[in-house]
Amino acid sequence: MSGGAGIRARSRVGVFGRHLWSRRWSADLETGVIGDDIRLARQDVRKEKVLSLNHSGRTVRFYVDGSRPRPFTVEFTFAPLDSTDSDSLRAALRQEENGVLGALAGNYSDTIGFLLLPAVHGATRYSCNCPVQPGPCRHVLAAAYIMVEWWDASPEVLFELRGLGADRLGAILRGTGDTAGMVEVDVEESLWGTEPLLPTIPAPSPAGLEDLLDAPVTRRMAAAATNDPLEQLRVVADLEDFLDAFGSYRPR
Repeated sequence: MSGGAGIRARSRVGVFGRHLWSRRWSADLETGVIGDDIRLARQDVRKEKVLSLNHSGRTVRFYVDGSRPRPFTVEFTFAPLDSTDSDSLRAALRQEENGVLGALAGNYSDTIGFLLLPAVHGATRYSCNCPVQPGPCRHVLAAAYIMVEWWDASPEVLFELRGLGADRLGAILRGTGDTAGMVEVDVEESLWGTEPLLPTIPAPSPAGLEDLLDAPVTRRMAAAATNDPLEQLRVVADLEDFLDAFGSYRPR
């Protein structure tokens, strides 16, 4: 089949991946590949033969156009972050310039990227239903190239791919469970960064809800409500939802 109806690659020449950590992962996957599969896979990607990307939890599934009438199914599954890397992640998040909120939104340093990055050997499982097995065939490679571009565009997805849902991430930030006792986290510092810029309280009083609920003030309100980092995130989100709803309210 000729392709051309799939996902458009951002990279038109050379390697795939904009971040150091995403390039590292695809380079590690290529290690040991023999023959012409790397060149063919890069051609396949740029001919838009990777038809779809579907993500659920720690699994990412692709359909890749190939030599048969029906596309091949490629699937990646990633191992949860282990306790050692969880400890390192907690320490690194404490040092992030944009705090935990920035990291959860995908605005994090290469240090966090490498900690979240699943090792190709040991933390990554992949499969393809084509007859060229074992090893990464051209369909697996093509899907991988699209995946690292997805990571570049939405780096926050790596938290979910490594099994860091709300409960587990909260345990890591608090240093509880298997990760207890290694690094103490200052909640306010880790959420808002090392030197958050806080506003001067308006005088004599806020002009309206927009002033009362601007981001730094909202953070203080959340910190006053709870010491739990995840609960603070929920408080901020609830206050923002309230402001949006109030702003759009019109009497009947």
